[in-house]
Amino acid sequence: MAFYHCPFCPFSDNDSSFLVNHVGLTHPEIDDPPFVAKSDVEDDPPRDGRWTGARDAPSDGGYIDCECGETVLLSEFSSHSDLHMAEEMALEDAGKTEHDTEITIMSRGEPAFTDAESRMHVWPADVKSASLGSAQNSAAVSQRSDVSNKHAYGLKDWANLLFGSNSRTPLTNKAKRKQKNARRLGKADLGPHAFEDQMPIWLRKQLEQGAKVTITNRLSAEGRLVQYESIANETRGVLPVLSQLCEQDQSLSKVYFCHPDVQHVVKMAKEGGFCGYRNIQMMISFIQGAQSQGWENFPGRIPSILELQDLIERAWDLGINSSGRIETGGIRGTRKFIGTPEAQALMQSLNIPCDASAFNANERDNALEKSTPVHRQIYRHIEQYFSNGTRDTSEKVCRTSLPPLYLQHPGHSLTIIGLEKRKSGTTNLLVLDPMFKPSPGILQLIGTRFRTASPEKLIKAYRRGDGYLEKHTCFELLK
Repeated sequence: MAFYHCPFCPFSDNDSSFLVNHVGLTHPEIDDPPFVAKSDVEDDPPRDGRWTGARDAPSDGGYIDCECGETVLLSEFSSHSDLHMAEEMALEDAGKTEHDTEITIMSRGEPAFTDAESRMHVWPADVKSASLGSAQNSAAVSQRSDVSNKHAYGLKDWANLLFGSNSRTPLTNKAKRKQKNARRLGKADLGPHAFEDQMPIWLRKQLEQGAKVTITNRLSAEGRLVQYESIANETRGVLPVLSQLCEQDQSLSKVYFCHPDVQHVVKMAKEGGFCGYRNIQMMISFIQGAQSQGWENFPGRIPSILELQDLIERAWDLGINSSGRIETGGIRGTRKFIGTPEAQALMQSLNIPCDASAFNANERDNALEKSTPVHRQIYRHIEQYFSNGTRDTSEKVCRTSLPPLYLQHPGHSLTIIGLEKRKSGTTNLLVLDPMFKPSPGILQLIGTRFRTASPEKLIKAYRRGDGYLEKHTCFELLK
């Protein structure tokens, strides 16, 4: 039986309507109600059989505004909260077992990774990018702890938020065939701000300013004083930590990882539904770090959201996935949701090779495909992708030089950095989610060799398995 948890106190109940009443009576200081029943707002009419995360929700479901800024289905709030708990995991929480054995850091400040794992990327300029994850994370926690920030939207905005999701709906194969007849989309596909001409001035200024930048002086291995640049919502070095944790997780039989130079880029406070852009930034961080094809297009820092909008508009000018301009009415300076077509257009316009694949439960050709849940097809496709890029398949943890993958489903998009197979027979995707920042426990282990008796606790926030994926019947991959 599912229980719904109050976001403001420990109260929980299996009746969502009772929880709504509890919040209204017990927490009257909250100006705007955090729950809105789906039936209380109108939605756009169905478009060509396409569906959105909002329409895919249970008909009796309500929504709650999490303090992280996301609007989450009431039925999924418990699992969403669990990921936030994993996001806050400290070494003290993860390192203790029933025998009170703590994490042992075997080395720090030395070359902590093999050549395949790589160390921090050495940039050609004197300034290196290295997310050290200290002051920026405490600042993020303090921003989220302010109850008054939990409900920055008015009641009307609450209703608008329910029209959409955090990224554009994946295009089905049928929708792709209809791109020649593209028409203007509405809130069901582009989110609550589908028809705005410009985002609010305060948000534009926040995006122009970007996340907080901290520059520190450190001695290099050669004894030279070097400036390291730390950006509050970008963290480098997460993948080598995860690969060590997977090595130590005895429940795993096989694990694949992409190239280690992928940064974890997360959303800034109150920015809204820019997950698609954040995942593009993670893909670009790989291109920069690995100096992959097209890296010369991204000198210096990762392009900002506003710069990515300009690049997508330029791709449309070149005729690449140009139906997106008709569907969106243009995205420059707006909060309209984007998705795989826009990410693909951007990459192709810069001559960066990529390929998009759609997986839809209602558009499968043979009996075998129809009998297999669509998310299991995703597992097989991704496992094949990684195994084809692996030299030594006998290793438990296979570290490849492959790019990460952009995965979109209705309501959200993620960056896939790996896949793990468990001895029990189950499979999980390993992801970087722009909705959740790296935990303090992960941050403290970056750049170290370590041992822990409970690796699964620190890995939890990066796993997406059957429980997460089976809720959806449509996915799109960009690789």
